[in-house]
Amino acid sequence: MQPALAIHGGAWAIPDAEVAEHLDAMRQAVELGRDRLERAAGALDVVAAVIRLLEDHPALDAGLGAVLNQAGQVQLDAGIMDGESGGFGAVAGVTRTRHPIDAARAVLELGGGQASLLVGPGADRWAQEHGLEMVEPGYFVVPREVARFQSLQEQAGRFHTSFAFRGDKPRGTVGCVALDRAGRIATGTSTGGAPFTVPGRVGDSPLPGCGYWASSAAGASATGWGEAISRVLMCAHAVGRAEEGLHAQEAAEKAVSRLASKVRDPEGRPATGGVIVVDQRGRVGHCFNTPRMARASWTPAAGVLLAC
Repeated sequence: MQPALAIHGGAWAIPDAEVAEHLDAMRQAVELGRDRLERAAGALDVVAAVIRLLEDHPALDAGLGAVLNQAGQVQLDAGIMDGESGGFGAVAGVTRTRHPIDAARAVLELGGGQASLLVGPGADRWAQEHGLEMVEPGYFVVPREVARFQSLQEQAGRFHTSFAFRGDKPRGTVGCVALDRAGRIATGTSTGGAPFTVPGRVGDSPLPGCGYWASSAAGASATGWGEAISRVLMCAHAVGRAEEGLHAQEAAEKAVSRLASKVRDPEGRPATGGVIVVDQRGRVGHCFNTPRMARASWTPAAGVLLAC
């Protein structure tokens, strides 16, 4: 089986001045993932490693550099799924776990059928009890996001979650889908959420079928307006189309088209987002209806592709 890899770093109006940083993150991530897959690493290991790297890249809205909510806090969500077993693990609203994707994977592998999604302080405590690295909440905060938070405070009462995906507010949710040499597919998504949201808000990223989904036929990871993505079960829809025999690219396009046609923002405009898909035949697809989406892919035939 020929392996394949797809990665995204968020779909939004990425400013020209930030494109190079986003491409740097994608380059580092795809090189790491390609190396692991060429060395016959498992899909789940590859997804976790790639997202862990992206959570440490300050250009993106996942882990270090994440956006601030209305209370000026960082709250992080992540989910991961094994397409072979159909099992998933997720965390939401964590504030001290350095790598939320590691916590999500620990829930997948150690939850024992008693937990698949953990939230808030309980999720942080569980991660700490299972030996994951913990940090102070201020670790995730960078000056760029403090400045953006202060700007958004001036718009309080007029700002809507969906608006972030049209403008130049940071939306660097990250995701990865991998197909390994054994034919196994895994996917994962990690985020700091949308900027200036209500504390405690959870978007699509940790919700299976919404921000990520995988089966033995395909895997998908989404980014964009989380409430809209959740309403249409975007990733489950994309994987479902691949299961029907569509090429990964067609499946991605169908999912984004459905998102835009089914949900409108408060001003009547189509919902926005993006998705990456990898199918069992090693075909890669991506689609987005935002101005830009940071993305990368690798297959043995096509090599590395980078775009933003």
